[in-house]
Amino acid sequence: MKKSMNLKHFNFNTGVLYSEDANLLELSDSLETPFYVYSAQTIRENCRSYKKGLSSSDLACYAVKANSNLSVLSLIKDEGLGFDVVSGGELKRVLKIGADPKKIVFSGVGKTKEELKLACDHEIFSINVESEYELELLEQLNKIPRISFRINPDIAAESHPYIETGKADCKFGISEEEALTLAKKYGVEKINLVGVSAHIGSQITNTDLLVEAYEKLENLADQLVSLGFEIDHIDVGGGLAIDYELEKNFSPDELIKKLKQFSSKYNLTLEPGRSIVAQAGVLITKVLGIKENGSQKFLIVDAGMNDLMRPSLYSARHKIDNLVESSEKKDLYSIVGPVCETADSFGSDFEVNANAGDYLVIYSVGAYGSSMGSNYNTRLKPAEILVDQKSHKVIRKAETFDNLIKEEEL
Repeated sequence: MKKSMNLKHFNFNTGVLYSEDANLLELSDSLETPFYVYSAQTIRENCRSYKKGLSSSDLACYAVKANSNLSVLSLIKDEGLGFDVVSGGELKRVLKIGADPKKIVFSGVGKTKEELKLACDHEIFSINVESEYELELLEQLNKIPRISFRINPDIAAESHPYIETGKADCKFGISEEEALTLAKKYGVEKINLVGVSAHIGSQITNTDLLVEAYEKLENLADQLVSLGFEIDHIDVGGGLAIDYELEKNFSPDELIKKLKQFSSKYNLTLEPGRSIVAQAGVLITKVLGIKENGSQKFLIVDAGMNDLMRPSLYSARHKIDNLVESSEKKDLYSIVGPVCETADSFGSDFEVNANAGDYLVIYSVGAYGSSMGSNYNTRLKPAEILVDQKSHKVIRKAETFDNLIKEEEL
């Protein structure tokens, strides 16, 4: 295994990358590229790293938006985690794989009346209310479900602005002051307020920020209890970082210990997403050709921004390497896809040795890879493969053109 890599279940064996015990070169020769590969063992171990420090009354709810494949969700359910959903579609997904409704939280700023009814009908653990109009919709439904107020604690996550969700000028949540105003306005007779929650953003490397958020939430919870509400949990959200350079680890166990040291007055709920699945996934892509424009050398590959949006959307940089190790001299390339956009680039200054027909591996794509995919340029969505030790299975078939256009009419 290369010294710069910090991935337990992706290893080079006799010069070829393996996922667990599966030879990814053999997989690549048998499948159409690009395609995703996920390591089941990595997902299991990441789930257990959260469960380890939690008590039986605490709850870790996986953020479905990170990767919503049914097989991945089923694997996470079997490890005892609950689910954090942000749409009616995501709620239907986790119900389909047999998730316990008592382990589901529902967040999001734009819940519809139909989505709220679905959540109420299944009596989920908590609807995380983000505005007064949601309370009005629940009144219209004549429902009094378990709810939490999602708070905007005005804390910067110190990450990319697109994934900052806890600052005062973000669309998410309500202020602590508005939460108290709504609690007094509706009272214990009209709402079953059982928790407070926050999610300050993603790719958080400074876990003290999550402790700061917890402090604010606990202070608010105490005030709500004084108003007569039976607050039973604090949901501090998710956002724990992973290292896309594959050199560092950010430990869920250490985060949970920090939170637990601060207080044990209320049960703890967490919403991990990226830290569960990101480093469980790789994207295999084939080199289509090499070209030079001016002083820039390009490797053109068959994966594009529609397959992996993060580099184009967030200027994110994923580690990219040869699938088969080479002793030949490496060059610096910009690695780009075939989509008709200049933004269709995975970045520049990647050191690889490759020719047309060779395979490259893009690491840490298990989160916000396939789940953010699109059909832009009428490109077909790739297959997804789940590796579990020596076995592997297709958990999403490669899309066909006929499947893509089946709902369209001439």
